[in-house]
Amino acid sequence: MSDQNPKNLLRKITAWIAGLIVVSFCIAVIWGSWTRTFLVEARTFGAILALRGDTNTWELENAVLCEAKAPDPTAKPNEYCPSVIFTVSESGPRILDWPPGAVVSVRLRPDNSLQVEAISGAAPVLDDGDRLVIPSETWMRHGVLAVNGAIIFGGNIASGARDYLLSGHWEARQESLASSLFRPTMETVKQGKLSRGASIEIWRSGWLWGQRGKAVQATVFGHITPSFNQDEPGLIISVLSEAARLELHLAYYGLENPAVIRPDMLDTIMTSPVILAAAAILGVLVLALDLGNGLQGGSQTSSPKLSVIKRLRLRPPKR
Repeated sequence: MSDQNPKNLLRKITAWIAGLIVVSFCIAVIWGSWTRTFLVEARTFGAILALRGDTNTWELENAVLCEAKAPDPTAKPNEYCPSVIFTVSESGPRILDWPPGAVVSVRLRPDNSLQVEAISGAAPVLDDGDRLVIPSETWMRHGVLAVNGAIIFGGNIASGARDYLLSGHWEARQESLASSLFRPTMETVKQGKLSRGASIEIWRSGWLWGQRGKAVQATVFGHITPSFNQDEPGLIISVLSEAARLELHLAYYGLENPAVIRPDMLDTIMTSPVILAAAAILGVLVLALDLGNGLQGGSQTSSPKLSVIKRLRLRPPKR
């Protein structure tokens, strides 16, 4: 009985580890491959912001207000805005307390000044079509502009476009239930680089991998800063999205529909340290069990020969 106990114990441990792998696999499929957050950092000449919440307050050190007006061919030229269609005010510090639902565009102009234009819902801060221009000498040393809302990184590529995306990278992070049982952590399950000319959006997808339910733009939290590298001009926009069933949309020139990046259960399994560690432990236990069976079989085979030799030695000699 004592010879069988180690063998039975190894079998029980192996079965327990195998069950843990199966359970972790099911948890990764049911839980981990649904809820995630995206981190995106991009260098771009332009972006569109759909602001949400009441935390979007920008303090501008110095800005010029350009108010849209009826065309006036007799207006004098201005360096900040076309004076034919804008009334240009004097520069000065401004505080912009954006209302929820405001949609604005930001664009780095060729002279490295920052242009902020109201598209819709920005009143009373700005009327639709109004612009604010931060001169280049002010913007290059300006502080952070915090953003809470949805963002489109880079404009659509076309001849003469000046708001396109330059470069960047993205990461998809998930908190798998299997790993959070042991330690609270986010795991990077997929990542990649952004190519020039792409247009990037983060969307909250529907159920069943986007097949059911309505998709809406996800809420992100981030900031806009100037690029302090003169050899790589642009706006540096870094955001972290909410945690939900999310997917990344990459739109390219010439494609009718955007490419969709949605990490699946295989990405979760291949990057989960819990599942990989359990599989390694299971392999070691199976190897130990095989070695134990081999040693036990060898001892049982050799025991009859030993008993015969002992009997021959103990038998008295014939007279």
